[in-house]
Amino acid sequence: MEKQVWGIGTLAMDVLMKVDALPKEDGFCMVESTEHQPGGSGTNVIVQMARLGAVCGYTGAVGDDKLGQCVLESLRREKIDIEHMKVKQGRSTLHTEIVVDRTGAKFIMLNMGDAFGALKQEEIPQEEIKNCEVYYTDLLPKGPALAGLIVAKKAGVTTAFNMQVGLGTMEGLGFSKQEILNALTYVDIFAPCSEGLHALTGTQDLEACVKILRHYCKGIFLFTQGSKGSVAFDRNNRKIVIPSKKIQVVDTTGAGDSYIGSFLFSYCLKKKNLKKSMEFATACAAYTCTGIGARFSPTWKEVEHELD
Repeated sequence: MEKQVWGIGTLAMDVLMKVDALPKEDGFCMVESTEHQPGGSGTNVIVQMARLGAVCGYTGAVGDDKLGQCVLESLRREKIDIEHMKVKQGRSTLHTEIVVDRTGAKFIMLNMGDAFGALKQEEIPQEEIKNCEVYYTDLLPKGPALAGLIVAKKAGVTTAFNMQVGLGTMEGLGFSKQEILNALTYVDIFAPCSEGLHALTGTQDLEACVKILRHYCKGIFLFTQGSKGSVAFDRNNRKIVIPSKKIQVVDTTGAGDSYIGSFLFSYCLKKKNLKKSMEFATACAAYTCTGIGARFSPTWKEVEHELD
């Protein structure tokens, strides 16, 4: 079956360690429990789309370690095609180690491993990308994700770039500011985080940001603003503002991923208009905030009433 959505981007496994108390310098703590939770912004977005009913595939590289097996199994459970996931022998999977004490205080350590960045440009499934309806990426790892973006755009596939991290992080992973701006030529929907947007444009004024970015991208700009809601500018620079839903927030982790995934599902696959798609995405993101963890995202049955 041809896939409606193909993604190339970040993936991770979160190793959550609960301890009696966070240690001070030169101190120690007692680990009370350890559990693995799937994460990674790129895969979170694809999982949200799959839960809503999209037929999805994903490409990324994991190590041949236990964490890599967990990443693959988490995608398989969501019925995401992992045929073109790559397992790198003798390498370690990208993961985070999250240490949380009994009060909820925590610190997070990111371990990039050496598998994620080992994905090769020639390993991307060009035919799958050419034949899908939506290509999604956060442009990481650089070479393969960018190559996939160009292949998709040339094939007439709708392309979405979700810049999940700030410019400094992107630069640390091999992207210059100008390279990111140049990549926008191939993008139909650009959804940057606030930090990344302001670093790219040098301003916090959204209208000014759009004016600058229009030199590179002719598509839709989608800006999520947490509790302030979201703002979009269509191809004619018409502005749409959608407020956030008033809910009892439990955990905001993954809300942005849920928003992007559900927006793409509504706008690109269900062919709803920009405003309705933003409203639907807002409802899905709000749902995610009512539970714990990045993958507490809704299924179609739980939110279908939001998309009339």
